[in-house]
Amino acid sequence: MLSRRKFWTLVGACTLLSSGCAYNEVLDMGPEHDRPFPLGAVTDAHWETQQTNAEAADFLMYDHEFKGDTVELTPGAKRHLEQMALRLEHVPFPIVIEQSQHNAEPRLDRARRHAVIEHLARMGLPNVENRIVVAPAFAEGFTAIEGSRAYQNIVGGGTGGGFGRRFGGSGGMYR
Repeated sequence: MLSRRKFWTLVGACTLLSSGCAYNEVLDMGPEHDRPFPLGAVTDAHWETQQTNAEAADFLMYDHEFKGDTVELTPGAKRHLEQMALRLEHVPFPIVIEQSQHNAEPRLDRARRHAVIEHLARMGLPNVENRIVVAPAFAEGFTAIEGSRAYQNIVGGGTGGGFGRRFGGSGGMYR
């Protein structure tokens, strides 16, 4: 006759031996959506969207690329327009002329659009009228006051930083 201790030891051993392969099946159970995504599968879509938005921003002509309140392009804007013209047939983005602040001067905006169309037509690009729009800039810019404050904060003299803050100078939060 078996003692109680031997009996329970035998029952435990039989249980362990009979469930040897079933242990692996327990680990593999569960629906497909419970498994983790491959490395980068979730974040790649985000970064691709960011990259596409950045490329679209390359086709934005800002207000400062025109001389004052005229339709005349600055020299830098002419180079920018040439770079856009080279890429225009390879991308789906429109050329966006930055709208005047609060849409205050719609005539000037239309005249600037027409001037850009003429420049591109002279470069030999046909039918670009449908690819050029007047719209607000994608990102809001700084006003002169905000720009001045940002400059003072970086160089020193503003609140919370010394000379060369964040750039290896003296003082500042990240020193």
